[in-house]
Amino acid sequence: MEGNYDESKVTMAAIIAWAIWSNRNEVCNGGRVVHGSGRWTTRYLKEYYAANEQLAIVPTAQITNWIPPPTNRYKINVDGVVFKSQKIAGVGVMVRDCCGQVIAALSKKINVPLGPLETEAKAVEVGVQFARDIGIQDCIIEGDSLTIYTALYGNTSPPSTVAVVVSSIKVLCGAIRGVEFSHTQRQCNRPAHLLAK
Repeated sequence: MEGNYDESKVTMAAIIAWAIWSNRNEVCNGGRVVHGSGRWTTRYLKEYYAANEQLAIVPTAQITNWIPPPTNRYKINVDGVVFKSQKIAGVGVMVRDCCGQVIAALSKKINVPLGPLETEAKAVEVGVQFARDIGIQDCIIEGDSLTIYTALYGNTSPPSTVAVVVSSIKVLCGAIRGVEFSHTQRQCNRPAHLLAK
């Protein structure tokens, strides 16, 4: 049905119908009849809206700043970008120490038309390889793809499109003394993203 309608009246009608149906079922199962369903539904809706307004204004704590690694470790942020029109991908890698100082950075073009998930996986692979190449032995590889992160930790099976790359990353990690993986919000991974672009 097209046209203007009052959403609050439609909501009220649906709640009243639900209340009548619910009470009818209760009576059929030996319960008692509830009179005044209109007043009850009005009170129910007011409580519902009040609860949802309170939930909407509760601030959610999100980490919006990059967090440095512990002393004597390095954090390697990685990210990937897809350039659909050019049918290529780019990866960025930023290596920083416990003081947040940039130790090394890498920007690399991949001349293959990869999808977003495949590009994120390649970014991690390039980051681990880069860590090996510059001699880092204790590091945290951090990216913003939760799918890749959970696959590397073994919490989930990797999607088939990245399973080979995830296996390759695990093999590369065998040559580094201490490697951890970390998931971060996209805004905390901005320097690696800019390198990838």
